[in-house]
Amino acid sequence: MDVEESRATGWVAWVLFGGIALVLLGTVHLCMGSLALLNPDVLAGTRGALLLPISLTALGWLHMGVGVLAVITGAALFLGRLWARMVAIQLAALAALFDFLFLAEHPVWSGIAIVLAAVVIWAVAKHGAEVADAQGK
Repeated sequence: MDVEESRATGWVAWVLFGGIALVLLGTVHLCMGSLALLNPDVLAGTRGALLLPISLTALGWLHMGVGVLAVITGAALFLGRLWARMVAIQLAALAALFDFLFLAEHPVWSGIAIVLAAVVIWAVAKHGAEVADAQGK
């Protein structure tokens, strides 16, 4: 068996970080969606002045959908799948946009989140294929 040297760079770690972040984010969304569907009274008190009035059932299903998408995408990102890289870039860009909207209320956290999203977008776009190469595929 021939041993080949991988051409993967250190940026692979950032791609994997993006995968881990997506799996964790998806898990949080699944928990929030489950909570909104199974025990909506817990969230009802936090919905005082909403920009978009939406029912807790619809909000729960939205969280569940985003959660499933994020978990599956994060897991597929570990394998270097092209579709996962495209979806991960879109999810990170969407997250950066939402963090930008909250920049005035949470300047430090939003700023950190925007920078992390930008780094993950760069790593996934530029070095995402190296993940499959690092695994020998």
